[in-house]
Amino acid sequence: MFLTTSDYNAVCDPYELQQITASDSTLRQQAEAAALQLIASYTRNRYDMDTEFAKTGDSRDPMLVNVAVNVALWFLVHRLPQQMGTDRRDQLYDEAVRWLKDVQASRATPDWARYVSADGEEGFPGFKVLHIPSKGLQYPEREFRCR
Repeated sequence: MFLTTSDYNAVCDPYELQQITASDSTLRQQAEAAALQLIASYTRNRYDMDTEFAKTGDSRDPMLVNVAVNVALWFLVHRLPQQMGTDRRDQLYDEAVRWLKDVQASRATPDWARYVSADGEEGFPGFKVLHIPSKGLQYPEREFRCR
């Protein structure tokens, strides 16, 4: 997996993680898988998230690790009785999603692997990015191919 148990130390102590996961690594792994899917849903149109999520150790982007941890913890705390401890997790989740939306809108530009086509152009396979010089905006255009 992309995340390790020690990645959680930046935002919660080991005792808290143990309580949230009920010492069940399967719960943590399920939450991590959901977190990575949520992250990819915001970023895969431009970035090769399979490549990013395959990285280990210090080669991983620290902000991506932080976002993944906070989203995974958000999924985990919502299974606790009476929504215990959700206020802080909700705030960290909201900040993580806000940053992901900034990445999606190109207001934040992490140094992640991008898709590169055979002819050297960047972008998600099957999509072309149009540049509108007068406004400086980018609009994705779907390329349709007839079979």
